[in-house]
Amino acid sequence: MISTPAEGYLTYIRKNHLLQELTDEELQQILRAAVMRNFGENEVIMQEGDSGDAMYIMCEGIVQITKRLVLELDEETPRDKVIIRFRAEEGVILGEMALIESDVRSATVTALTPCQMLELHKDAFYRLLEQFPEMGVKILLRLTKNLSHRLRKSSDEVVKLTTALAIALES
Repeated sequence: MISTPAEGYLTYIRKNHLLQELTDEELQQILRAAVMRNFGENEVIMQEGDSGDAMYIMCEGIVQITKRLVLELDEETPRDKVIIRFRAEEGVILGEMALIESDVRSATVTALTPCQMLELHKDAFYRLLEQFPEMGVKILLRLTKNLSHRLRKSSDEVVKLTTALAIALES
């Protein structure tokens, strides 16, 4: 079911780190460019491995993020690992990488409760960047900082795993 984004969803947009620097007028532009989407309980919002062309701003509900395990240990080990759960009140944006690259989804997002989300497609995002370049710079700078943080965190985790593996192999 699709409806028009309501003014009340500005609260959720303002909470998100990616959009915090935007003025109320710029946030209104995001609202106008987005489409309201409703997802039912246990409905998959995005599937790991599928192509993505939109990001989602959570407005209501709870979602679960899962990641497929690369190595299958045995038949009793779950194939997916729950990474985290998010509530809309936390100011969550999902799938933002789809706005800047044409690649597959890196995780599966499933609605644990009925969810409402603002969906912003890549083409609508690019139109916003062209029409409002100052707003685009703010968003892209925040996105770059977010990616830099994730890269540093991933690098730290690789060093920890490599160290643990080296210790285990020495024993």
